[in-house]
Amino acid sequence: MNGTVSTATDLDIAKVQLAAAFRAAAMYGFAEGIDNHFSLAVPGSPGHFLMNRFGPHWAEIQPRDLLTIDTDGRLVDGEGEWERSAFLIHRAAHLTSPNAGCVLHTHMPYATAVSMTECGLDTQISQTAMMFHGRHARLPFGGIADDEDEGLRIASALKGGASVVTLDGHGVLAVGNSVADAWYKLYFLERACEAQVLAMSTGSPLVRVSARTAAQTAIQWDEAGSPDAFFAAVCRRLDRKDSVPPS
Repeated sequence: MNGTVSTATDLDIAKVQLAAAFRAAAMYGFAEGIDNHFSLAVPGSPGHFLMNRFGPHWAEIQPRDLLTIDTDGRLVDGEGEWERSAFLIHRAAHLTSPNAGCVLHTHMPYATAVSMTECGLDTQISQTAMMFHGRHARLPFGGIADDEDEGLRIASALKGGASVVTLDGHGVLAVGNSVADAWYKLYFLERACEAQVLAMSTGSPLVRVSARTAAQTAIQWDEAGSPDAFFAAVCRRLDRKDSVPPS
């Protein structure tokens, strides 16, 4: 959890960005009730991260709904409670991976559906899925993460350089060095899984490219990708949506 000099402005911006990621997830259908959780390392404050309080629907989360928690489980700032499993998963991810500045966990439908299949995510069948070739890990289901060992087991999948993890019969974890970076991966992971589910539903054999081609395409994604521009566009869509009064 690295950062520069922490200021109130840094923290305010971090809260606004993370709150926007929650509302965007609801807008795209990634949310599941009031469950699941996102977190973000507090800029300039090692050992502290922002996480949503339990209770609000993601569509209504605002910066005030984000809690600052330390890795010992102490509430540093904010009001409310959090899920034990949320704390254990996010604490472990932030401590395990130097790239886990932002950690997003969802039960979004297509990625969860793919996690239920024997084949799992195939990173050699679509251009979008190739983004994750060599950057994806898979873990068998280990029950609800209500103890420290399970949180550490989930986070251990990040040690090999994976930026997305599918949890069999459960959901996904996406990490990035910023909210925009993690959101970019989460969004395209769901799109890749949606395409895979639709292709599998035809019953026709899937056309796969070579591992070499998939690896090269992953590099091309790195070169051509624009997480910041994409997240800014998502936020503009949110602004337009939020500006329309309810009928």
